[in-house]
Amino acid sequence: MPRKGSITMKKQAAILLAALLLAGCQPAAPASAPAAPGVSSAAGVVSDAQAPGASEQAPQEAPPASASQSSQPPASAPQPDTPPQATAGAITLPESIVEIAADGYTAEALTPAQYDLNFPLNRGGFRGFQTCEFFFLGQNGKLAVANANGKLLTEPLYTSALEGWNTFHGVIPLTLDGKTGAIDMSDGTQLAPFEYDDVWSAGGDGGGLIQVQKGDQYEIIDRDGNSHYSFERGDDFYVLGKRHILFKDGMLRIYSKEYQPVQNFAVEDMQIVSWSGSPNYSGRDLLAVQMNGVWALCDTDGKMLTDPVYESIGSFTGDYATVVKNGKYGVINYKGVEVIKPEWEELYLYDGSVSVSKNGRWGSITDIDSGKMSIDPVYDYVSGFGDYGYACFEKGGRYGVIDRNGNEIVPARYDGEVLTDGANLDKGYYLINGGDGPYSSSIVEGDGRVIIPSDHFIVPGQDGEKYNLVLTPSGKWGYADDRGRLLIDAQYDNADAFIKGKNVAFVQKDGKICMIDRKGNIVLQTVFSDLIGYNPDTMVCAMEYTDASGAVKGCLVKIGLPEKS
Repeated sequence: MPRKGSITMKKQAAILLAALLLAGCQPAAPASAPAAPGVSSAAGVVSDAQAPGASEQAPQEAPPASASQSSQPPASAPQPDTPPQATAGAITLPESIVEIAADGYTAEALTPAQYDLNFPLNRGGFRGFQTCEFFFLGQNGKLAVANANGKLLTEPLYTSALEGWNTFHGVIPLTLDGKTGAIDMSDGTQLAPFEYDDVWSAGGDGGGLIQVQKGDQYEIIDRDGNSHYSFERGDDFYVLGKRHILFKDGMLRIYSKEYQPVQNFAVEDMQIVSWSGSPNYSGRDLLAVQMNGVWALCDTDGKMLTDPVYESIGSFTGDYATVVKNGKYGVINYKGVEVIKPEWEELYLYDGSVSVSKNGRWGSITDIDSGKMSIDPVYDYVSGFGDYGYACFEKGGRYGVIDRNGNEIVPARYDGEVLTDGANLDKGYYLINGGDGPYSSSIVEGDGRVIIPSDHFIVPGQDGEKYNLVLTPSGKWGYADDRGRLLIDAQYDNADAFIKGKNVAFVQKDGKICMIDRKGNIVLQTVFSDLIGYNPDTMVCAMEYTDASGAVKGCLVKIGLPEKS
């Protein structure tokens, strides 16, 4: 990312919006492993040019892959059997929890309505309905855990620092009587005893390694409790595709997945700049190491791919990373070759292009390997290229659209940035930043005609989903297609994207949680007032019910769909 202050707040908002639009299995420990207290029995990624730095406190956890690696897929995880007994404070549900149901649609309560539900990850933007891998069910200030199928794995005995109902590699850290341990999210098997200050997944094949902390001391243990590495606060440990990396006592130590030493040598600092497990990186594991105050690129066999000549090496975007040498910005590839010489005052690396600046003017290099200018530096800014090979450019404080050859497809006529990546619109239609936070947008045609005005909020569909969510100034949600046409009129108090592969979506209307089809027909209407989280594979949901007195309690509900929904 360009240096601080080099991009206006509007550009930063556009980058944030783009980032918002673009988010292996391991058997559980043997059944003979000691059970956690209260556990029921089991049945059956932006590249920047900032210098890498060591962690200030606890060792850093490697970034997760695009999807968390669960210990078991939901289908093979234990199923619920007998519903739990109702406790004091439970709310009686109506005899039928379904008010409207098309053929094949059902809803079944798996638990009494007796839990306090809290999903703390709504931090701005539209609320939607959160997806999850497991459920926290609160009672009297303590948490019980249920798996994705709705089976209760524990009694309500715990607290947790997790900021949501998703995991790294299926590991759920829990705290009991001031000490932290961990259980498996599928069947509740204890993975770490309740004797630590902190516990979290360290990664590894299927998430097989766990990092535990007591005071300033850390260990890496496997799911059988065997200790493999120990280190102190301020050291760093990473699990990569074929290697384990430990930075300790000023030494980079590289180990095989079998815990055997591969290489070690002295460095002042180190950072992982590319993870093979993440789609945002090059598909390779690469390190940046600091020696004598400058940085080099290194592979996980300890081979130097560049000389130590750089003031910084950024994280990789695809096959490329930003470097700084003599105060100037350039780009290297995964082999350590300088494909863009460090001669630019500022530089922003995108997937497939590089925006570069000299004398305050911006241009673009679209053939990164050649390093040749494609668009001369004459603009206030040029973004990365996205849908249909278009980028947003800024000229005179207004924004337009440019192609990879430098042709201005849309002149600089808009007050807000044009989102050219992940907009989910047909060619010739554009999403314009409305300036009122993430998702504040309008849809316009290339000739300037406004289809949806800028006082709306638009959440583009993802992963091939052609329905875009639209929030009107009246506070109602609807759905529009890739040309901005309203396919389902704005009438919902809350709404979410259509569930991948199921052709249905959850909405909230007139205080009830419903499910609609792609024509806007209500195919299921429940008695529940809110949907806190759901698993899209199992269709188990954490729902809230509000009784006539206004009391609110939550329960787990299983939604049944026809074979072809």
